[in-house]
Amino acid sequence: MARPRTIDRDHLLDIAEQCVAENGAVSLSFGSLAAAAGLSKGTVQTIFVTRDKLLEALLSRWTEREKARFENERAGVDTAEARILAHLRTTEQEDVGLGRTVLTMLAAIAEDGRTSQVMKDWYQDRLLGLEAESADDRRRRIAYLAAEGAFLVRNVIGLEVDKDRWAKIFDDLRELSENPRGA
Repeated sequence: MARPRTIDRDHLLDIAEQCVAENGAVSLSFGSLAAAAGLSKGTVQTIFVTRDKLLEALLSRWTEREKARFENERAGVDTAEARILAHLRTTEQEDVGLGRTVLTMLAAIAEDGRTSQVMKDWYQDRLLGLEAESADDRRRRIAYLAAEGAFLVRNVIGLEVDKDRWAKIFDDLRELSENPRGA
């Protein structure tokens, strides 16, 4: 009797991520993933159950990597200022291709009016400590939302922003979040 084949879920996610990066989320199906991995469609479907769960697994994987980058940037400091500065640094350094891949997956989930719990949780964690109770908090919140807007314009709209201009945008956002009004 043949021994059951061990399926490497992370390897399947690597293949799925590459598929989305190269051809968009529309190209990601159990059939395409199975063909690329040399498995049966049923085997892939057994692992992920639904396409939405596959997309959520990909997003979960990205958020875990992003959380690690964020925590590294915060270096153990958990103030509103440290959180926004870490967010600005990680957003500034995000690979354009990866950013577009993540947004493509979110768009695929949103296509039918659904939302991603993984991303809701990620944003809730990032927004922690960014209440707008003071002028400093409001500036940090504006810098956070502006960084997200810049990320979307660059990755969804495809606005080409060269490295120097991108760095200047984030310098401005750091200055906005760090300096009291009029300083």
